[in-house]
Amino acid sequence: MTTLKSEHAVKMAKEFVGFMNQAITPFHAVQTVAEMLQKAGFSRLDEGKVWPEMAPGGKYYLTRNGSSIVAFSVGGKFDPANGVKIVGAHTDSPNFLLKPHTKSPSTKYQRVAVQCYGGGLWHSWFDRDLTVAGRVVISRDHLEEKIIKIDKPIMRIPNIAIHLTSVKEREGFAPNKETHLIPVICTEIAQKLAEPDCKESADSTHCTALMSAIAVEAGCKPEEILDFDLSVIDTQPAAIGGIYDEFIFSSRLDNLISCYCAIKAIIDAEALENDTMVRMACLFDHEECGSGSPQGAAGSLVPDIIEHLISNRTLRATLVANSFLLSVDGAHGCHPNYTDKHENAHRPALHEGPVIKYNANVRYATNGLTAAVVKHLAKKVNVPVQEFVVRNDSPCGSTIGPILSTLSGIKTADIGNPMISMHSVREMCGTLDIYYMTKLIESFFVNYENS
Repeated sequence: MTTLKSEHAVKMAKEFVGFMNQAITPFHAVQTVAEMLQKAGFSRLDEGKVWPEMAPGGKYYLTRNGSSIVAFSVGGKFDPANGVKIVGAHTDSPNFLLKPHTKSPSTKYQRVAVQCYGGGLWHSWFDRDLTVAGRVVISRDHLEEKIIKIDKPIMRIPNIAIHLTSVKEREGFAPNKETHLIPVICTEIAQKLAEPDCKESADSTHCTALMSAIAVEAGCKPEEILDFDLSVIDTQPAAIGGIYDEFIFSSRLDNLISCYCAIKAIIDAEALENDTMVRMACLFDHEECGSGSPQGAAGSLVPDIIEHLISNRTLRATLVANSFLLSVDGAHGCHPNYTDKHENAHRPALHEGPVIKYNANVRYATNGLTAAVVKHLAKKVNVPVQEFVVRNDSPCGSTIGPILSTLSGIKTADIGNPMISMHSVREMCGTLDIYYMTKLIESFFVNYENS
């Protein structure tokens, strides 16, 4: 069994932290993953152009909207009737997105108008050093897209002082998402001193200080910015921590852990020349808000690729019947201070392997047969597995697993890395679990057979 100080586990944890510090938004994640795939010999496909024939041994990837990416490699003995081995994950995480009109003035301050995206633990965002990153669309002779990050803390959501709140307010802390979660970017007096010639009109819809900073990063003039998809993000980098360097502390662990492990596995997995199936890693956007978009798991990305793979050589239903999907998302590690929140016999721990997730009401897509496949594959590479089911008196999250399996009919198991503080601005997981999950996915790609 691998130890916490295993050379491979430590190396992978360090590489993962580097990945996390680049993949700061879905756009940055896709850009980072694409670079990894290109270095590994994967060829880029364009959805808007005619694709080459999917040659045995070929390695390909494509993106959609710049925020979703699919990589796949074709087995050397591939026949469409043999099916596809799919790993599904998602690039997005709960955060704040800038509103179309960024100006949110207040007495003596300039603030930035934001929307809540997904189900975040919003109280954890107070008193954090924040910045902005994402995609900017520029209008010149033609539309240009730029992926940017303002590389310094520029805003903050300040807490109200304890002296100005009642005991009842503190005990029942429930910030209003529209009025209390507005980042402060500057004071009016500082803006006037910094930009004495700036004549902001009363009807301006944008925070001029922010738009000027964005324009610098995008290499354009503020008036050339036509629109944007920009996130507010925490500036604190991911780090390996704990007294024995056993934890990873970071934003967006849910679900960039799964993205990294899936791409690492599809790159490193061997024996492609003897594989009779296609190996595929799908990293979707918009899982945190329901997946209902062209770049989400409920969109047409997977069906579209399947159509290319079939090429009229077999029935789609045959390919689907012989395919398998691993839906990989964060799993709830048992919190040491809230152990009563977990069902007694199902308390996943850090460093003890990937978690198979079950739910009688199909919030997860796992059943006995698909769970058995995961256990069988894990055993082949000496990876331990754990099991999770939510308490009957507790709500249950969901994943892309039920969505994709319902749309496609593909057999599916839901699994995930155990973590704590899920959906907080800073989450934590175990260093060893990155290694375990990657080895399990590699085993899936190499050892799964549709028989």
